[in-house]
Amino acid sequence: MAIDHQGWLLAMLVAAAGTFGAIQLLLSRLRQLALDVPNHRSMHTAPVPRTGGWAIWAGVASALALSPVALRWDVALPFALLLTVSLMDDLKPLSARVRFLVQSLSVWLVLTALVPELVVWWLAPLVVVGIWVVNLYNFMDGMDGFAGSMTAIGFATLCGISFWKGNGELAGICAVIAVSTLVFLYFNLPGAKIFLGDAGSTVIGLAVFAVAVSGWSDEVFSPLIPLLVFAPFWVDATWTLLKRIRKGERWWEAHRQHYYQRTALKIGVGKTLRREVIVMAGLSVTAVALVVSGLQ
Repeated sequence: MAIDHQGWLLAMLVAAAGTFGAIQLLLSRLRQLALDVPNHRSMHTAPVPRTGGWAIWAGVASALALSPVALRWDVALPFALLLTVSLMDDLKPLSARVRFLVQSLSVWLVLTALVPELVVWWLAPLVVVGIWVVNLYNFMDGMDGFAGSMTAIGFATLCGISFWKGNGELAGICAVIAVSTLVFLYFNLPGAKIFLGDAGSTVIGLAVFAVAVSGWSDEVFSPLIPLLVFAPFWVDATWTLLKRIRKGERWWEAHRQHYYQRTALKIGVGKTLRREVIVMAGLSVTAVALVVSGLQ
């Protein structure tokens, strides 16, 4: 698949400019629109806007509209659906049932659009996996710079692998998401001025799942690659969930029992983030090495 380098470079510039402009607007005139007010489980002490996801997707949408990729309504629809409901949840919390139903529908629509030939007995397990990815990203978005770093590093890695494999479309989409997230990350590092919010975390989770499925379906990389790249998130989230279920705790409620949260309470957010980024980078380098060497 030919790669339109100039087209994707323009798309990345648009993504960066769109995200930066949206954040400036959200931090100035629209600052009070949706605030994350700290409680006893929070790791911040003052209200912070939780509208960063709005800015990221404003940048990504603008970039993809001008990019070489042919936008597909059957893929865009589930993202628009989840983004709309998550945005509403940022403004005023919705019931867990409503969010779960929309997440389930969005994951199912993504699967049927990307892998229409998928046999029935694979569909249900993959829908469960997709719902978990959407939610674990939300669970892990609880420390300044953490989710943003995982997103930027993860998608940049999958971009590089897709580029190496010659899939320009997938590489470009990953690059646009990585660039928009990097701009957001500038404002989200420890002492964060803005948070992702549900519109950011849940839709990024869906994007991770969609890119993983697309890469696997198009034989760009094996399922092991995204599993390895995003391991800092899914290992911590899954292990913590299983422990809470075993203890009979209300596992669906917010808490501070994730490894990254417990570590941050001991040594501080900055040091914890640096450690996590080193792990993310190391796993990403390992994933790239596996692909380049032909082992994956």
